[in-house]
Amino acid sequence: MSSVIKALAKLPEGLIRRVRWLLRSSTLRLSLLLTAIFSVGMAVAIVLALTFGREAVLNRVDTALEGLAATVEADDTETDTFSVIIRPLSEIGDLPREFGEVVRTGGGTVSLKRDFRRAEDWRVLISRDKEGEPVLIAVPLDASEDALELLGNALWSTAGVVLVLVLVIGLGAGFLVQRRLSRIKGVLDRLATGDLEARIGVASSSDDLDDLAGQIDRAAQELERLVAQTRNLSASIAHDLRTPLARLRAQLESLPDGEARGAALEEAERLSGIFDTIMRVARIEAAHGTEGFEQVDLSALVEEVAEIYGPVVEDAGKSLVLSAKSGESVLADRSMLIQALANLIQNALVHGGPDITLFARGSEIGVSDNGPGVDPDLFDEIIKPMVRLDAARESEGTGLGLALVRAVADRHTAKLELCSVKPSGLRIALKFTKM
Repeated sequence: MSSVIKALAKLPEGLIRRVRWLLRSSTLRLSLLLTAIFSVGMAVAIVLALTFGREAVLNRVDTALEGLAATVEADDTETDTFSVIIRPLSEIGDLPREFGEVVRTGGGTVSLKRDFRRAEDWRVLISRDKEGEPVLIAVPLDASEDALELLGNALWSTAGVVLVLVLVIGLGAGFLVQRRLSRIKGVLDRLATGDLEARIGVASSSDDLDDLAGQIDRAAQELERLVAQTRNLSASIAHDLRTPLARLRAQLESLPDGEARGAALEEAERLSGIFDTIMRVARIEAAHGTEGFEQVDLSALVEEVAEIYGPVVEDAGKSLVLSAKSGESVLADRSMLIQALANLIQNALVHGGPDITLFARGSEIGVSDNGPGVDPDLFDEIIKPMVRLDAARESEGTGLGLALVRAVADRHTAKLELCSVKPSGLRIALKFTKM
């Protein structure tokens, strides 16, 4: 068993994936099930055919023997030939012992251990001659047995060929269906990651899978239209409001200095930041493909971010610790990643503890802190746009910081992972996969 496990462990990863795909394929399972049912049914049919065929042959032999016995006299020695034995019951002493045993049961088939008159299988019948005397009449069955054996071999061979053909056709059809299902699954995966331009396309089969593909494509087209409309609407609103907001800011700056003027300018600045963030999120979510991507060394990236935002963290009275342990190189948009890390640092500054860690490990980057943390049940909520944990919205922030980080993660098909830090704190990481 250990050698089998070692052999499987040495198989190429691609082959292992294909085997797993094969085992999980419902269409192939159905093909194998139908093949198994067909095999069992054919085997039963052949066994019954051979059984009933043998019975029919024996019945015809018995009928022929009875007719032959009725035309001869048992005491006529000429009736006992090489291939037919007809004798009175009192003269069977020189016959093999098995003949006598069959006589006691009224006749039947005798299978000898050695040849008797060049035959091993005999059909024995107790009948009456034309004088009405009981006689033993027997004929060899080797020719009939050979014919039945030949028929059985022919049936089993035909069944084997048909079974192989059915299996090949079933597996071929299963593979074709599974390929189409895999294509549908691949398009659904792309849609789930935000690629709303993904389409399946309708084949020429005109079957139920084509109907399903068509319905998915129509749903994806409508979804793309609605999402684009929503994104354009939010971006348009943010863009249109920036102009009057800029005018308002200019008017506020022309007012005399005072506490009210400063508060109004601060609020105008905050509103401008909100609109800018909304537009950035919309632009990130609207983008597709890898245009503008490059190979980015994650360790070098976090070092660059730590250099830029380290003084900002220190000015806020907190410490920024850099942990860049063998970060890998990934295909990404450098500016987006810097923006995401900046948002995570800002989130930790506002809501986290005094110690902030900026890290890069393998194919993940992120920020952790030793603050009060967040209830794990709320992880899915805080990455939504405009969601803030304080219902009164008295703390700083717009509720868009983590939403932008999630948009960056989705843009790179990375996993945004939130987890609690012991004894307290929150850790947020972007885990990259191969694109």
